[in-house]
Amino acid sequence: MVFSAIGAAMNTISPTTRHWIILTCVLVVLFTCGCSRYTRQYNCQSATKAIPRTAYEFVERGVDHIRANEFDCALGACSEAIRLDSTLATAYACRGGVLANTGELSKALKDFNQALKIQPENGDFYYSRSQVYERLEDTDLALADLAKAVELITSELGRSMAFSQRAGIYQKQGKLDESIKDYTDAIRLAPQFAYHFDNRGNVYSEKHSYEKAITDYSEAIKLEPANGYFRRHRAKAYRALNLDDSATKDEAEAEKLLSKP
Repeated sequence: MVFSAIGAAMNTISPTTRHWIILTCVLVVLFTCGCSRYTRQYNCQSATKAIPRTAYEFVERGVDHIRANEFDCALGACSEAIRLDSTLATAYACRGGVLANTGELSKALKDFNQALKIQPENGDFYYSRSQVYERLEDTDLALADLAKAVELITSELGRSMAFSQRAGIYQKQGKLDESIKDYTDAIRLAPQFAYHFDNRGNVYSEKHSYEKAITDYSEAIKLEPANGYFRRHRAKAYRALNLDDSATKDEAEAEKLLSKP
């Protein structure tokens, strides 16, 4: 996920982005003899795409709708997948992600619980559920899920997003050394992901370790030079060190980048 990275995407994103994913559509489609009734809750069929027939195909269609910000359709597709196969864990995770991103957190939590009941070794589901717990301000359960996520997620980017998520919680708790450690693990796993460097730089700035912060912001800028927020963050670190010329230059460049449509 994430959606972690999907996630994660991402912290500032910050880390994030932090953010991104609804209501029900209803349609009953009857097929000719020899076929089944496939769509009881889904009425977003496109003429340019094949009609989904299996639970897995409905999950894939739900993900397509999520990417297109078509959340009502995504909810309908994921719900239809569950109707067709109530043992498909990814169908519950699909719907849980949609519900979480539309603020229906209790319903999302119920779906992620069911997904994990079916697939208890799926680290991505723990990562997704941790985000719901964090939004519900149940930090202990969020951290417990993230501990499972960093243990079980197999993709390096996915694990990096779980470390980044946990680092953000530690930062909010004032546990800055733990936060830096987790961001460092995130960077080790996904060194091309600029936001990990920016986020660790923010923690270094909070610790008044401005030289280290500047190093991280500079790496983030090198990886993603069009991001004005990275330059704005570096400018603040330059100001803290009384490097006013460098700060002014970064501020001007940040303003130019952030004013672009």
